[in-house]
Amino acid sequence: MSDFYKDLVCQKKFFEQMQGGYQTAAKAYESAVILKVAEIHIDLRFGSSRLQEIFLPALSHLRVAEPTGNSVARHTLCLWDGASGGTKIPRPSFDNRHFTDRGDIWGFDNSVYQFAFLYGELSVNMYSRQERCGYYWVDDPRSLPYWCAAAPLRTLLHWCMAEDGRQLLHAAAIGTKDGALLLTGRGGIGKSSTALAGLQHGMLFCGDDYVVVGLEPEPTVYPLYGSAKVHRDQLAHCERLLPCLSNPAGAADEKAVFQLTPAFSAAMPSSMPIKGVAVPRVQDSESSFLDTDITPNEVRNAAGLTTVEQLAYAGNATYAFIDRLCQAVPGYALQLGRDRKLLVDALVSWLQAPPKRSRSAQTPFLGPQPTAVTVIVPAYNRAHLIDEAIANIVGQGYPDLELIVVDDGSTDGTAARVRAHPSAKLFEQPNSGPAQARNRGIMNARGEYLAFLDSDDLWPEGVLRELVRTMDAHPEVDVVMGWPQLAQWNMRSGTYEYFGNPCEGFRSYITGSVFRREVFDRVGLFDADMNFGEDVDWFARAGERGINVMRIDGVSVVVRRHGGNMTEGKNLVELNVLRSFKKALDRKRLASR
Repeated sequence: MSDFYKDLVCQKKFFEQMQGGYQTAAKAYESAVILKVAEIHIDLRFGSSRLQEIFLPALSHLRVAEPTGNSVARHTLCLWDGASGGTKIPRPSFDNRHFTDRGDIWGFDNSVYQFAFLYGELSVNMYSRQERCGYYWVDDPRSLPYWCAAAPLRTLLHWCMAEDGRQLLHAAAIGTKDGALLLTGRGGIGKSSTALAGLQHGMLFCGDDYVVVGLEPEPTVYPLYGSAKVHRDQLAHCERLLPCLSNPAGAADEKAVFQLTPAFSAAMPSSMPIKGVAVPRVQDSESSFLDTDITPNEVRNAAGLTTVEQLAYAGNATYAFIDRLCQAVPGYALQLGRDRKLLVDALVSWLQAPPKRSRSAQTPFLGPQPTAVTVIVPAYNRAHLIDEAIANIVGQGYPDLELIVVDDGSTDGTAARVRAHPSAKLFEQPNSGPAQARNRGIMNARGEYLAFLDSDDLWPEGVLRELVRTMDAHPEVDVVMGWPQLAQWNMRSGTYEYFGNPCEGFRSYITGSVFRREVFDRVGLFDADMNFGEDVDWFARAGERGINVMRIDGVSVVVRRHGGNMTEGKNLVELNVLRSFKKALDRKRLASR
């Protein structure tokens, strides 16, 4: 029996044990309601009165009567806890090494089952795609953090929506009878404050943090939670919402939560057509406005990264959905001023007559001449991959590009493959390791900016322009980088599939970054004595020298794991991670003498 089917048998057994746990709890207490989420009916069953008290208020605006005819419930979600029902979940057949911060369990994302353990709330979530049935368990509801009451069952609802072609997004949505503006980006940029300003000044509201989006027959946003959250220092701007405050005695670091229904039910439509996607940016002025000073890639990155880092198993399908959304509706930068009434007036005016964007997919460069960039690719026995890597770099469409490939003593004809590309400069050396290969490229580069790509990694479309554009706009910055998205080769599908949260990946990753050339004069080259871990070592030295690193909110490189990676199967010692830490400690000791 293959490992896949062995795992599937274990997963099926665990799912059946989850079923049995709920059925036991339901003998003591069971209550059911029907929700209509983005036109999809969900049978929500509680085997715990306490969970019902905590979770149902934020979902109450979605309650409907029993569906009939063709409107039968598409999904069933069953909830119970260990404290009131007295039932515990079985111990899973894997240990905590399989867990990720956003909840993924390696090996549990397949065509049959999905499983997540959410550290923040210590809950277990499991869903059967075949049975369209999910289970939620927590040991003691009294230990749940405050945000669970504001945005309950996010993981299970994400999986349900995905099964029916919808996507849960980390975004806010505010609008009028003319349509909605979707506000996206990572936390703290003004999504919630903008949405709640609109709600208090008469606009329609679809959510301040999480919404559901559908693309057919047209891009449409649906409300998910009838609640909203803001930092407590924003309460002075929420005067009309104060009667809805559900946690007035919350701790200072606990966001204020408003239960908006039923008081604002009339301002929460069941759906709104999406007229645009905007990324908020705080500016130092009174007025606010939407403009086109943002590229399509920036909009996609803002929506994609913040969603993928929060939802278990979000990956290829999530990125593809967001790509389709951003192709279907225009993207903007929302320049946020201080006056909230002027902000609302600007949004209402824009929605009445949203201007058409004529910007092309590739962002034009400002100034007479773009900054010269040299891309350096180390390659050792990569004849089967180097063509794709070169095509990926050239396909970025950057107008002033030098491409250097350093063949590190390959024996498989890699150099011959490179010579077939007139756009690439080839340097050859005896096998000395990737650090020395990169150093060879640096010493022969003409570009003012330097970038690196490993031959088995790929850059997302347009990312080089985004990194350069950011560097040009911030002369005080020495390195601009994004986040690395891991992709695993799936032998069954014959494709690379994204896995894991990019923000949990390697924080010091050479590829997917742009460096000012002179930064290597200040920090030094990569340590050629290290075949692995040279990136950790270099960034450690850069930190010691006060190098200014800026990170964009987006995936800047896809790191493909295929079994032939140089780092495959290496432990921390073999990867020189511990050695790089020791080098840093040695430098500190020398500096203190």
